[in-house]
Amino acid sequence: MNDFSYVSDNGRVSLRSAVHSFLFPLLLLWIALLVTGCGAADPTATATPTKTPLPAGEPVVATIVAPVVAVAQVTDTPVPPTAPPQPPTPTALPANIAPFSGKAVADPAPLQQRPIFVCINNDGVGRSAHYGLGKADLVYEYIVDGFTVTRLSAIYQSQTVERVGPVRSARMPNIWMTQMYDGVLACSGGSDEIRYLLKNEVGFPYLDMDIDDPSNSVYFSSIGSDYRTRVQISSDGVRRWLQTVGQDKVWSRPGFAYNQTPATFDAGQASVIQIPYPGGNSVEWRYDAQRNQYVRFQGGQVHIDNETGGQIVTDNVIVLFAKHELTDIVEDSLGTKGVNVELYGFGDLRIFRDGRVYEGTWRANDESPPRWLGAGEQIVPLKPGQSWIQVVRPTDIISYQ
Repeated sequence: MNDFSYVSDNGRVSLRSAVHSFLFPLLLLWIALLVTGCGAADPTATATPTKTPLPAGEPVVATIVAPVVAVAQVTDTPVPPTAPPQPPTPTALPANIAPFSGKAVADPAPLQQRPIFVCINNDGVGRSAHYGLGKADLVYEYIVDGFTVTRLSAIYQSQTVERVGPVRSARMPNIWMTQMYDGVLACSGGSDEIRYLLKNEVGFPYLDMDIDDPSNSVYFSSIGSDYRTRVQISSDGVRRWLQTVGQDKVWSRPGFAYNQTPATFDAGQASVIQIPYPGGNSVEWRYDAQRNQYVRFQGGQVHIDNETGGQIVTDNVIVLFAKHELTDIVEDSLGTKGVNVELYGFGDLRIFRDGRVYEGTWRANDESPPRWLGAGEQIVPLKPGQSWIQVVRPTDIISYQ
């Protein structure tokens, strides 16, 4: 106890001294009276409270006694927070099963190579010249350029492709997706900001036609003169470039879960899927029961792969809802601003296969491709075959029936 003091007329007097001088005799008298009145009662006994009756008609008000809350003692070593439960991970696929198509391959060696991401034009003119999409394991479609159009990124690993295009410039979503798959990205240039990030900041190789093959004759090829349709590339060209720059390596990343038999926890039938992309680029997938696949339409037209001359089909349609935001990155000479799409984290999804729909959530990070989770965080197995991932905004309303 601190020896507090106050000042009297005679000078400074200790407060503690004052207590002893004036109050101590009174304290002794009070104790004596208490002992006399109580007799030899047990000094440890607790008095029983009594209730004072209320006047007639008065409500009885309950008194709430707050519980005693234990306060954690502060220590020098912080206690780490309890980690949230993690969703299940897919069982590792056999060595001869392609991680992003679920199909068996005769030679498993390509499955230990980086998956190849190719940026593909998807405006009206570019779409009319699509070539080689049918050989992709996986295709992403996403919104770019001021929310006016979509672009594609086709992913090749289990199959070689002699020609794919038309190749166009990189966008911000390419950074997210190529990083999480640990792939290699092939595009024909990009804005200054995006190109700087791809060449200097990311952890994956980026093959840029404008920088690495300005003649369009070493790794790329050129067909015609229209910039929207002329640039093509092959998987062999990308592999040769990786070896030339010493970026080839033994690759490993978790793949998707597959099962030929659909899961039983679907949310109902889905024979027609409509996705409202901007700029007249809305997508429609229709389930073809005879093929047991979905056929693709975009902008109200049949979507053709010119390599086969037939309509594009897929086995799985995955609608992935993700946050979109307009950036300050200028993508072209018209001043069009780039769109960033957050492909890490989690969000809602719909998976369509075999004419049925599965509702759930996706999760992904920079070291792992997405996991597709249904009710109770059960993994939703895809049908072995190609998948299209349709990336949309959380506010977009897709319809299916």
